[in-house]
Amino acid sequence: MAMITAVTLAGCSGGQDAAPPAPETTRQDAAHSIASLPQRPAELRVDGLDPCALFGASALNELGITQRPKRRNGKDGTTCVLSQQQLEPVYDLHVVAMPGDGVANWITGDRARPGTMAATPITIAGFPAVRVFPGEQRDGHCDVVVGVAQGQALRVRFGTSYPDEIPHERACALSEKAATTAVGALQGKG
Repeated sequence: MAMITAVTLAGCSGGQDAAPPAPETTRQDAAHSIASLPQRPAELRVDGLDPCALFGASALNELGITQRPKRRNGKDGTTCVLSQQQLEPVYDLHVVAMPGDGVANWITGDRARPGTMAATPITIAGFPAVRVFPGEQRDGHCDVVVGVAQGQALRVRFGTSYPDEIPHERACALSEKAATTAVGALQGKG
């Protein structure tokens, strides 16, 4: 009987291989992140938006884009691919109009991946936004998601095949610059 009790208790105690339970602070941290997002200064809907229309010649020049923008349709929404292919390190910015996915969804919704992905609140042109990156962020990549309307967002993803030459902070700075340009153009469209 003592042996059965010992085996039963050992099975319940978990041992070193068992994952610890998720801390309650995860929900509190997510709620705090959402609460810290600013109110949107306007509702800028992206239904039917071609994100390539948000980048004129001067904006493309400021972002270092050397190729003609390419429009693609994807599962998340219409995407505009902006590429710098003339100088190394080459890079792409993918700007996605997401009419069915708001910024809070990246913190607590089906886009959130606690433990494997972090969403850090930021502000882009006065709009609530998050930097989204895997827990083990590799250099040369950064996503910025801007909540431009209730349940809608613009996502800018920076990527390069030269990750050692573009540190994470620079990748995020370029993503944020492109997001700021896109939001400004969207505001101008009314």
